[in-house]
Order: sequence, then structure tokens, then C-alpha cells
Amino acid sequence: MKTFFLSLCTIGVLQLSIVAPLQAQSLTEQQQRELSEINTILSANPMLINSMYQGLNNYLAQKTKKDAFLAENHDWLFNNTVHPVLGNANAAHKIIVFTDYDCPYCKRLEPELEKLVAKYPSVQVINILVPLRQQRPAGAKTSSALLALDLWRSNKPEFDKAHQLLMKKSGLHTADSLRHIGTSTGNDTLLTASAESQQIVERNMAVFTGFGLRGTPAIMIGEQVIPGFVPYPKLLEVAEHEFSLR
Repeated sequence: MKTFFLSLCTIGVLQLSIVAPLQAQSLTEQQQRELSEINTILSANPMLINSMYQGLNNYLAQKTKKDAFLAENHDWLFNNTVHPVLGNANAAHKIIVFTDYDCPYCKRLEPELEKLVAKYPSVQVINILVPLRQQRPAGAKTSSALLALDLWRSNKPEFDKAHQLLMKKSGLHTADSLRHIGTSTGNDTLLTASAESQQIVERNMAVFTGFGLRGTPAIMIGEQVIPGFVPYPKLLEVAEHEFSLR
């Protein structure tokens, strides 16, 4: 089971945010050197000790909570056929992407993910749909996320076409744009969202907020959590490092 940690930034006090995992391991030479430097700094500035001590305790409490939350939701994210995927269904390496068809940065990220999967077929992208920018367009009985999930579950051959159309739409989706996608893929009956897809979106949103994430896209690659858009070179670098690719 992967674990994730909160990175510490000490400027007077320690601030916490989800960034990457911390696993039990022996100290590297650099870590030993840095630990020695920290001890020297604290010895020379004892007024910092209390705030650092409190910050570390807060960090450990937050880490324990996040680890438990990840364990509780691991299978929902990584081993669940309800989520649309990009790439080989049996790929050894899985990237989680919290994404929104109404998010411009998610739309920019999509071709970068496609390039990564094309280069490394052993990598699969799992899309966790979270409609942050709008729950449902005015006059519509579905949303971009709900339509995509209904298509994924009931008509996978048409999903890829719909997915591309959903990602290519400039700006927010509207009732008309969703109607066009439903009609062009021969799925007018899916323009009324199913209760199953609504439940999936609700769980996705709960997991998203439970991780303390604030915006899309948010990417989990191996042991790293990356908020926001990532250009292909950086995406490739992180994936190759985390999955030992090449």
C-alpha cells in the first residue's frame, strides 16, 4: 500500500500540504548531513524548537489520518472498473487523474497523458471524474461527467469518441453541447443521467475532498501527488522515475 506524506516548510511555523510519500528507510548521506545541520540550527536557535516540535506532531497526526483515508479508498481508485481508463486495461502501472471535462487545464493535460501512454503501454491512466466547475448545465438532465460515466458503463465502443468531444469543447459544457455528443454517438437515451453514475460522482467528490485536494487536474503518479497541469517532459520524468521505466 502506498503512503503519502505532508511536506514541511518551516518559516517561523510549519505549514502542511499533501505532496509525496514517506516510507521507512535508512538515511542517505545527504539526509544525515541535513539532519546534522538542523540540529546545529536548533541548538543555536532554541526558540524554534517548540514550533518545530508542534509542527512535527501535527504532521504525524495528519499523515496517520491521510494514510488511513488512502487505505480505505485505495480499491475505489485503483481497482474499480467504474472509472474510465486510458491505455491498456492490464497495464502494470497506474496513474490516477482527478479530472473535470469543464476544466481548461484538464483539457490541456489530456494530450500529454496520451503521449505518455503511447510511449509506455505499461502505463494506464485512470480518470476520476469530479465536476468541480459546474454540477449540471442549465436545462440539462445530465452533466459531462455523468454522460461520460454512463457511456463508459453501457457503451464502451462509443466512449472514446465521446471522451474526445468532451475534452475538445472550449469553455463550459452546455445542454446543447451534451445533446450534440449524445446524438453524434447514438446515445440520446443517456442524456438523462443514471442514479448509478450520480453515486459514482458523489463518491469521487468525497475522495477528492478527503485528500484535501482543491483543484483539477490532480495527478497521483507512483508515490507522488502533483496538483495542476504538468507538461509532457515533466510528466514523463516523474513517471519514469516512479515506475522505473526506460
